[in-house]
Amino acid sequence: MMSRSFPAGRSGNSIWWAIAFALLIDIPFLSILYFVGGRSEPLMLLAAIFPLVISGLIVYSAYAAGKMDYILGESELKIGFPLSPLRVSYGRIKGAGKVDTSLSFRLFGGSLPGAHWGMFTTSNLGSVQVCATRYKGTFVLLELQDGSKILISPLEPDTFLVALREKTSFVAPIFADVGVPIRERRLTAVQVGVVTIAWLALVGYVAVIYPGLPEVIPVHFGFDGVPNRYGSKVEMLILVALSTLFPTLNAFFALKFGKYNRGLNVFLAVVFLLAICLFAVAVNQMASAI
Repeated sequence: MMSRSFPAGRSGNSIWWAIAFALLIDIPFLSILYFVGGRSEPLMLLAAIFPLVISGLIVYSAYAAGKMDYILGESELKIGFPLSPLRVSYGRIKGAGKVDTSLSFRLFGGSLPGAHWGMFTTSNLGSVQVCATRYKGTFVLLELQDGSKILISPLEPDTFLVALREKTSFVAPIFADVGVPIRERRLTAVQVGVVTIAWLALVGYVAVIYPGLPEVIPVHFGFDGVPNRYGSKVEMLILVALSTLFPTLNAFFALKFGKYNRGLNVFLAVVFLLAICLFAVAVNQMASAI
Protein backbone atom coordinates (compact mmCIF):
# COMPACT_ATOMS: atom_id res chain seq x y z
CA MET A 1 0.00 0.00 0.00
CA MET A 2 1.35 3.40 -0.96
CA SER A 3 2.17 6.15 1.53
CA ARG A 4 -0.32 8.97 1.99
CA SER A 5 0.67 12.50 2.88
CA PHE A 6 -1.54 14.88 4.89
CA PRO A 7 -0.48 18.54 5.03
CA ALA A 8 -0.58 20.37 8.32
CA GLY A 9 -3.10 23.13 8.74
CA ARG A 10 -1.21 26.37 8.31
CA SER A 11 -1.78 30.10 8.12
CA GLY A 12 -0.49 32.11 5.17
CA ASN A 13 0.37 34.92 7.58
CA SER A 14 2.78 32.86 9.70
CA ILE A 15 5.89 33.83 7.76
CA TRP A 16 4.95 37.52 7.94
CA TRP A 17 4.44 37.29 11.70
CA ALA A 18 7.84 35.62 11.95
CA ILE A 19 9.47 38.41 9.93
CA ALA A 20 7.78 41.06 12.11
CA PHE A 21 8.96 39.27 15.27
CA ALA A 22 12.48 39.03 13.85
CA LEU A 23 12.51 42.76 13.11
CA LEU A 24 11.48 43.50 16.70
CA ILE A 25 14.70 41.76 17.72
CA ASP A 26 16.96 43.15 14.99
CA ILE A 27 16.04 46.83 14.98
CA PRO A 28 16.92 47.71 18.60
CA PHE A 29 20.11 45.67 18.65
CA LEU A 30 21.41 46.75 15.25
CA SER A 31 20.64 50.37 16.00
CA ILE A 32 23.59 50.18 18.39
CA LEU A 33 25.90 49.66 15.44
CA TYR A 34 24.43 52.69 13.72
CA PHE A 35 25.11 54.89 16.71
CA VAL A 36 28.39 53.53 18.05
CA GLY A 37 29.92 51.75 15.05
CA GLY A 38 31.78 48.47 14.81
CA ARG A 39 34.24 48.54 17.69
CA SER A 40 36.20 45.36 18.17
CA GLU A 41 35.07 44.63 21.73
CA PRO A 42 33.30 41.24 22.02
CA LEU A 43 30.22 42.96 23.44
CA MET A 44 29.77 45.04 20.30
CA LEU A 45 30.41 42.04 18.06
CA LEU A 46 27.74 40.14 20.00
CA ALA A 47 25.34 43.02 19.43
CA ALA A 48 25.57 42.39 15.68
CA ILE A 49 25.76 38.59 15.54
CA PHE A 50 23.21 37.66 18.20
CA PRO A 51 20.07 39.25 16.69
CA LEU A 52 20.90 38.18 13.15
CA VAL A 53 21.32 34.53 14.13
CA ILE A 54 18.17 34.49 16.27
CA SER A 55 16.02 36.28 13.70
CA GLY A 56 17.33 34.02 10.93
CA LEU A 57 16.31 30.93 12.90
CA ILE A 58 12.88 32.42 13.58
CA VAL A 59 12.14 33.11 9.92
CA TYR A 60 13.54 29.76 8.75
CA SER A 61 11.54 27.85 11.36
CA ALA A 62 8.30 29.52 10.27
CA TYR A 63 9.15 28.75 6.63
CA ALA A 64 10.03 25.13 7.44
CA ALA A 65 6.81 24.66 9.41
CA GLY A 66 4.88 25.71 6.32
CA LYS A 67 6.13 22.52 4.68
CA MET A 68 5.17 20.21 7.55
CA ASP A 69 3.18 17.13 6.63
CA TYR A 70 2.13 13.87 8.24
CA ILE A 71 2.96 10.79 6.14
CA LEU A 72 1.25 7.44 6.70
CA GLY A 73 3.73 4.90 5.41
CA GLU A 74 3.75 1.11 5.32
CA SER A 75 4.70 0.59 8.96
CA GLU A 76 4.97 3.99 10.57
CA LEU A 77 3.73 7.53 10.78
CA LYS A 78 6.35 10.05 9.73
CA ILE A 79 5.98 13.64 10.92
CA GLY A 80 7.84 15.60 8.26
CA PHE A 81 8.93 18.71 10.13
CA PRO A 82 12.37 19.74 8.73
CA LEU A 83 13.74 20.94 12.08
CA SER A 84 12.66 17.92 14.11
CA PRO A 85 11.33 14.94 12.07
CA LEU A 86 9.64 12.21 14.07
CA ARG A 87 8.74 8.58 13.26
CA VAL A 88 6.12 6.59 15.16
CA SER A 89 5.54 2.91 14.38
CA TYR A 90 1.88 1.90 14.23
CA GLY A 91 2.43 -0.72 16.93
CA ARG A 92 3.15 2.06 19.43
CA ILE A 93 -0.17 3.84 18.84
CA LYS A 94 -2.82 2.86 21.41
CA GLY A 95 -5.35 5.65 20.92
CA ALA A 96 -6.08 8.51 18.53
CA GLY A 97 -8.78 11.14 18.19
CA LYS A 98 -9.68 14.78 17.74
CA VAL A 99 -9.25 17.14 20.69
CA ASP A 100 -9.80 20.83 21.31
CA THR A 101 -7.03 22.32 23.39
CA SER A 102 -4.46 25.09 23.59
CA LEU A 103 -0.74 25.12 24.36
CA SER A 104 -0.03 26.70 27.74
CA PHE A 105 3.77 26.91 27.87
CA ARG A 106 6.81 25.19 26.43
CA LEU A 107 8.91 22.91 28.62
CA PHE A 108 11.51 22.53 25.88
CA GLY A 109 11.53 22.85 22.12
CA GLY A 110 10.43 25.81 20.02
CA SER A 111 7.35 27.96 19.59
CA LEU A 112 7.17 30.49 16.77
CA PRO A 113 4.43 31.87 14.52
CA GLY A 114 3.06 28.82 12.71
CA ALA A 115 5.60 26.41 14.22
CA HIS A 116 5.38 24.59 17.56
CA TRP A 117 7.51 21.57 18.38
CA GLY A 118 8.82 19.96 21.56
CA MET A 119 7.24 19.28 24.94
CA PHE A 120 4.38 21.57 26.03
CA THR A 121 1.80 21.72 28.75
CA THR A 122 -1.76 22.18 27.53
CA SER A 123 -5.01 23.54 28.90
CA ASN A 124 -6.59 20.12 29.43
CA LEU A 125 -4.21 17.31 28.40
CA GLY A 126 -1.21 17.77 30.68
CA SER A 127 2.23 17.49 29.08
CA VAL A 128 2.35 16.40 25.45
CA GLN A 129 4.88 16.25 22.64
CA VAL A 130 3.85 18.72 19.95
CA CYS A 131 4.56 18.82 16.21
CA ALA A 132 1.96 21.31 15.03
CA THR A 133 1.40 24.56 13.17
CA ARG A 134 -1.14 26.10 15.56
CA TYR A 135 -1.22 26.78 19.28
CA LYS A 136 -4.96 26.33 19.86
CA GLY A 137 -7.99 24.81 18.19
CA THR A 138 -8.65 21.29 16.92
CA PHE A 139 -5.76 18.81 16.97
CA VAL A 140 -5.27 15.08 16.58
CA LEU A 141 -4.01 13.45 19.77
CA LEU A 142 -1.98 10.25 19.49
CA GLU A 143 -1.76 8.23 22.69
CA LEU A 144 1.15 5.76 22.73
CA GLN A 145 1.53 2.43 24.48
CA ASP A 146 4.04 3.88 26.97
CA GLY A 147 1.55 6.55 28.07
CA SER A 148 3.15 9.44 26.21
CA LYS A 149 1.10 11.72 23.94
CA ILE A 150 1.76 13.43 20.63
CA LEU A 151 -0.27 16.39 19.40
CA ILE A 152 -0.41 17.08 15.65
CA SER A 153 -2.43 19.43 13.43
CA PRO A 154 -3.40 17.89 10.07
CA LEU A 155 -5.44 20.18 7.84
CA GLU A 156 -8.21 17.55 7.64
CA PRO A 157 -8.17 15.66 10.95
CA ASP A 158 -11.18 13.43 10.16
CA THR A 159 -9.67 12.26 6.87
CA PHE A 160 -6.34 11.66 8.59
CA LEU A 161 -7.96 9.52 11.32
CA VAL A 162 -9.85 7.45 8.76
CA ALA A 163 -6.61 6.79 6.88
CA LEU A 164 -4.78 5.98 10.13
CA ARG A 165 -7.46 3.41 11.05
CA GLU A 166 -6.75 1.66 7.76
CA LYS A 167 -3.16 1.23 8.92
CA THR A 168 -3.73 0.18 12.54
CA SER A 169 -6.48 -0.30 15.09
CA PHE A 170 -6.81 2.12 17.97
CA VAL A 171 -9.28 3.35 20.57
CA ALA A 172 -10.34 6.84 21.48
CA PRO A 173 -7.79 8.57 23.75
CA ILE A 174 -8.51 8.70 27.48
CA PHE A 175 -8.63 12.16 29.03
CA ALA A 176 -7.56 12.21 32.66
CA ASP A 177 -8.07 15.13 35.01
CA VAL A 178 -5.12 17.49 34.81
CA GLY A 179 -4.14 19.85 37.57
CA VAL A 180 -3.63 23.53 36.92
CA PRO A 181 0.08 24.42 36.55
CA ILE A 182 1.64 26.25 39.46
CA ARG A 183 2.00 29.94 38.74
CA GLU A 184 5.32 31.59 39.46
CA ARG A 185 3.69 34.90 40.36
CA ARG A 186 6.37 36.09 42.78
CA LEU A 187 9.27 35.20 40.51
CA THR A 188 7.52 36.82 37.55
CA ALA A 189 6.94 40.02 39.52
CA VAL A 190 10.58 40.12 40.63
CA GLN A 191 11.82 39.44 37.10
CA VAL A 192 9.69 42.19 35.56
CA GLY A 193 10.75 44.54 38.35
CA VAL A 194 14.48 43.87 37.88
CA VAL A 195 14.38 44.43 34.12
CA THR A 196 12.26 47.57 34.53
CA ILE A 197 14.60 48.98 37.20
CA ALA A 198 17.61 48.30 34.97
CA TRP A 199 15.93 50.21 32.13
CA LEU A 200 14.94 53.07 34.47
CA ALA A 201 18.59 53.26 35.59
CA LEU A 202 19.56 53.72 31.92
CA VAL A 203 16.91 56.42 31.51
CA GLY A 204 18.04 58.09 34.75
CA TYR A 205 21.68 58.11 33.63
CA VAL A 206 20.75 59.77 30.34
CA ALA A 207 18.53 62.29 32.16
CA VAL A 208 21.47 63.29 34.39
CA ILE A 209 24.11 63.69 31.66
CA TYR A 210 21.92 65.00 28.85
CA PRO A 211 21.65 68.67 29.96
CA GLY A 212 25.44 68.96 30.15
CA LEU A 213 26.10 67.54 26.69
CA PRO A 214 26.99 69.86 23.80
CA GLU A 215 24.52 70.11 20.95
CA VAL A 216 26.83 68.05 18.72
CA ILE A 217 28.24 64.77 20.05
CA PRO A 218 30.01 61.70 18.62
CA VAL A 219 27.37 59.23 17.44
CA HIS A 220 29.39 56.72 15.43
CA PHE A 221 32.77 55.09 15.99
CA GLY A 222 35.30 53.19 13.90
CA PHE A 223 36.94 49.89 14.73
CA ASP A 224 39.69 51.79 16.54
CA GLY A 225 37.15 53.48 18.83
CA VAL A 226 37.72 56.90 17.29
CA PRO A 227 34.55 58.90 16.45
CA ASN A 228 33.95 59.07 12.69
CA ARG A 229 30.55 60.75 12.69
CA TYR A 230 29.04 63.55 14.76
CA GLY A 231 25.39 64.43 15.13
CA SER A 232 22.79 66.05 17.32
CA LYS A 233 22.58 64.89 20.91
CA VAL A 234 18.92 64.15 20.19
CA GLU A 235 20.17 60.92 18.64
CA MET A 236 20.97 59.73 22.15
CA LEU A 237 17.31 60.22 23.06
CA ILE A 238 16.32 58.20 20.00
CA LEU A 239 18.54 55.38 21.23
CA VAL A 240 16.88 55.48 24.65
CA ALA A 241 13.43 55.59 23.04
CA LEU A 242 14.25 52.39 21.12
CA SER A 243 15.25 50.73 24.38
CA THR A 244 11.66 51.03 25.68
CA LEU A 245 10.97 47.89 23.64
CA PHE A 246 12.98 45.83 26.11
CA PRO A 247 10.97 46.29 29.35
CA THR A 248 7.74 46.32 27.32
CA LEU A 249 8.39 43.04 25.50
CA ASN A 250 9.81 41.46 28.66
CA ALA A 251 6.71 42.33 30.68
CA PHE A 252 4.40 41.03 27.95
CA PHE A 253 6.10 37.66 27.55
CA ALA A 254 6.83 37.18 31.26
CA LEU A 255 3.28 37.97 32.37
CA LYS A 256 1.67 35.94 29.58
CA PHE A 257 3.94 32.87 29.52
CA GLY A 258 6.57 33.13 32.25
CA LYS A 259 4.03 32.93 35.08
CA TYR A 260 4.01 29.15 34.56
CA ASN A 261 7.65 28.68 33.65
CA ARG A 262 10.61 29.58 35.85
CA GLY A 263 13.15 28.76 33.14
CA LEU A 264 11.46 31.11 30.67
CA ASN A 265 11.54 33.92 33.23
CA VAL A 266 15.28 33.48 33.71
CA PHE A 267 15.89 33.32 29.95
CA LEU A 268 13.91 36.52 29.31
CA ALA A 269 15.74 38.30 32.12
CA VAL A 270 19.15 37.38 30.69
CA VAL A 271 18.22 38.45 27.14
CA PHE A 272 16.68 41.80 28.04
CA LEU A 273 19.23 42.71 30.71
CA LEU A 274 21.97 42.03 28.13
CA ALA A 275 20.15 44.28 25.67
CA ILE A 276 19.84 47.08 28.21
CA CYS A 277 23.53 46.74 29.11
CA LEU A 278 24.47 47.01 25.44
CA PHE A 279 22.49 50.22 25.15
CA ALA A 280 24.11 51.55 28.33
CA VAL A 281 27.56 50.85 26.84
CA ALA A 282 26.54 52.72 23.68
CA VAL A 283 25.29 55.76 25.63
CA ASN A 284 28.38 55.82 27.84
CA GLN A 285 30.65 55.64 24.79
CA MET A 286 28.93 58.66 23.26
CA ALA A 287 29.26 60.65 26.48
CA SER A 288 32.86 59.69 27.28
CA ALA A 289 34.15 60.50 23.78
CA ILE A 290 33.31 64.20 24.05
